[in-house]
Amino acid sequence: MVTKTQQDTGLEAFEQAWAEFFGSVRRSKGRQAQEEGDLSFSQHYLLAALADHPGMPTGELALAAGVSPPTATRMLDGLERDGIVIREPSEEDRRKVTIRLTDEGRRIVQRKQRQVSARRKAVYESLSESEREQAVRLMHRLAGLIEEL
Repeated sequence: MVTKTQQDTGLEAFEQAWAEFFGSVRRSKGRQAQEEGDLSFSQHYLLAALADHPGMPTGELALAAGVSPPTATRMLDGLERDGIVIREPSEEDRRKVTIRLTDEGRRIVQRKQRQVSARRKAVYESLSESEREQAVRLMHRLAGLIEEL
């Protein structure tokens, strides 16, 4: 039988591990954006959604990338200024503006996707076979739980 004290200790350990994990992810994202001098991770997720679904309006793009519409708009302002995206009136609905990648934008997104993939592979290779299997199961489980929050 688990006592209240054991449960509290387990919860504290979980909360510390959670904070440590997500803190390391945030710090890593910041370091990589500074080191590489190209897309931030937020920009990458926004543009990856756009690469998968060209011509999305800003609101749908924001939802797909997990950012607020005003944040997406600010990011797109800078990306448009840098020649990475183009905003155009929608062909179906003149009230909407669609976004698409420029040729340079596609190259930048592909380069960033290769960098992210290489980093994931490095993490994967640093784990034992057992840890890899556990990580896959646990990440799927946590993703489902977080979606429910």
